[in-house]
Amino acid sequence: MADFSINLIFGIRFFFVMPYEQLVQLVCDNALKLLNAANIRFRPMRRKNNRVNTKRGYVIGRTNLKTGLITIDIFTPKKREPKKISSILRTLCHEVAHHQKRPFTQRHRGRWIIRRHFPEFYKQVNGNIEILKRDKWLGEYFK
Repeated sequence: MADFSINLIFGIRFFFVMPYEQLVQLVCDNALKLLNAANIRFRPMRRKNNRVNTKRGYVIGRTNLKTGLITIDIFTPKKREPKKISSILRTLCHEVAHHQKRPFTQRHRGRWIIRRHFPEFYKQVNGNIEILKRDKWLGEYFK
């Protein structure tokens, strides 16, 4: 269980105890609103047997450009402990940037390649992180 506080308009702080997945869902939904990503949805990644084979590769997050669904693994790979919220928010910013700066094809050394990660893309990721850091409540997770 995670402690979570919400400030209301009148400055009253309420503390709730909620499951970790609900906390992450709430925080990521608020982050998507801040990033003006109305057509993008977030869902925590669910593992079939709750284990990850780190020898064969490990997917932190993925996005579907057609449906606008972003899934992020919110637990560490080996011990399956909850990740820090700031780590999840950074991954979310990366995945949202895929929707903001879409991949493109380019001729490179005589071959056609797909550019998914390029300098302007990483500027967009850093810009998204700065937007979240400037927020009153989400900025607390980056301190």
